[in-house]
Amino acid sequence: MMNAFLKCSFWIILNCHIYHFQLSREYELRIEEAGSDLVNPFRCDIKKGEEIIWKKDNIEVIFIGNALITTDKRITVNKDSSTDRSLKIRNLKTYDEGKYVCRNRDTQAIISEYHLILKAIPEIPRYSGDRVNVREHDTTHLWCNATGIPQPTVTWYAMEVTNQQEELFRDIGIRGSMLGIHNVSRFCATKFQCRATNNYRDKAAVQNITLNVKFLPDVQIKTKLNEGNFKVVSSFAGKRADKVELVCDVLANPLTTVTWYRDEVEIGRYSSGETKPKRNDKDTNNYVYELSNIQINQREPRFLSFPLKFTLDAKYTFSRYRCVVLNELGSEENSVNAVPKQN
Repeated sequence: MMNAFLKCSFWIILNCHIYHFQLSREYELRIEEAGSDLVNPFRCDIKKGEEIIWKKDNIEVIFIGNALITTDKRITVNKDSSTDRSLKIRNLKTYDEGKYVCRNRDTQAIISEYHLILKAIPEIPRYSGDRVNVREHDTTHLWCNATGIPQPTVTWYAMEVTNQQEELFRDIGIRGSMLGIHNVSRFCATKFQCRATNNYRDKAAVQNITLNVKFLPDVQIKTKLNEGNFKVVSSFAGKRADKVELVCDVLANPLTTVTWYRDEVEIGRYSSGETKPKRNDKDTNNYVYELSNIQINQREPRFLSFPLKFTLDAKYTFSRYRCVVLNELGSEENSVNAVPKQN
């Protein structure tokens, strides 16, 4: 599985955030958690009868005296004391970050100054979905919109299966909120994982996304005569009473039906989701054919085998045998000819 990812072409889109504040040397730094209330108010001690102005980032006026200027009701100022106009903020939001200054309204002298920085553990509230379907050779993208303060770094991982059948996620070296895959191949089909980290509380947000790659069936027929070995041939020669086993090997995603034909006559078919194949009982010559149950590869669920056994008996058994596989992308087939052996 590891080498298969070398056939996937990735690209990323990065999120960049630049912050700039101009602060005096006397400011007080506050680091709080987003979603909580301000632990301690921003104090602003004044003289009796003095009026103040609270501003954010030297632009937004919050309070003038006891009057709330902003429409944000989460913000209040202490009115119980004639000498205390401390500022309180409930349910801190991301946009609350910044510089808060309490000034004397008349002289504009700075009374107190604060720089508020918020922290929040990473979360992934939105992503491209638990399962993303794509056709082979198309382009697709997986994405995880991570939130947190500071802005989390998103790292992408892909699941691989070890020789001991252990599943583990491997860092594929991609950083960013979006993972693009160009000219998707069936080898890219696996479970991807995005992890968002921002070094706050050592927490990581994790989201798994399964990439399901749909592709046309690959069909191959193996032939075994009597007690010989299986061979891949376009035709074989036999005589009456010879035992024949044909196996239709299929690699497809998704799978709809696999059908065995003798020339144009249907022998039987297997439909996805059924437990066993169904015979064509309308064919009066069908009794000579044995349809074995589908053989599923546990390590590769997209691969299955559909055996057909019969004895070369009547003339009609010397025919062209076709295995036709159908899925939503189209159909593919392969065939082998049974011809009489020349003496």
